[in-house]
Amino acid sequence: MRTLIRLLLDPGPADRWSPLIARLALALVFLPAGIGKFANHDAYVTRFDRWGFPEPGTMAYLVGGLEIVCALLLLAGLAPRAVGLVIIGNMAGALVTAGRIDGGQNLWLPPVLMLISGVVVWLGAGRLRLGR
Repeated sequence: MRTLIRLLLDPGPADRWSPLIARLALALVFLPAGIGKFANHDAYVTRFDRWGFPEPGTMAYLVGGLEIVCALLLLAGLAPRAVGLVIIGNMAGALVTAGRIDGGQNLWLPPVLMLISGVVVWLGAGRLRLGR
C-alpha cells in the first residue's frame, strides 16, 4: 500500500514538456468548470437533478470544489498522478450520467479528458512544478 501511495504522490521526472502541457490543458478546463458550478449554481442544480444525482445542490458544490482543487493541484504540479486518477473517475461519472442523458459534448469530451489525465498519471508532472 505504501508503494502505491508513494507512486501516486511521485511527480515523476522533471525533464519532460508533454506532462506540463497536459496539466495546463486539464487545469484550463477544470478551473472554469468548477467555478461555474458555484457561479451558476442554480443551472447546475437543474442539470445534476436531470442526470439523476441525489441532493443535486450539494453534489454541484462537491463536484465544483473537487474540480477547482484538482485544477489548482495540476497547475502547481502537486500529486499529479493522484489528481489524474481523480479526474478519470470524475469523467467516468460524467460520461455515464450527463453523457447518457444529454449526449453531445458529454459523450466525447469526458473520454478526451480521461486520455489527457492518463498522460499525467503515466508521466507525472513534468517541468515547472512545485516540490521536488
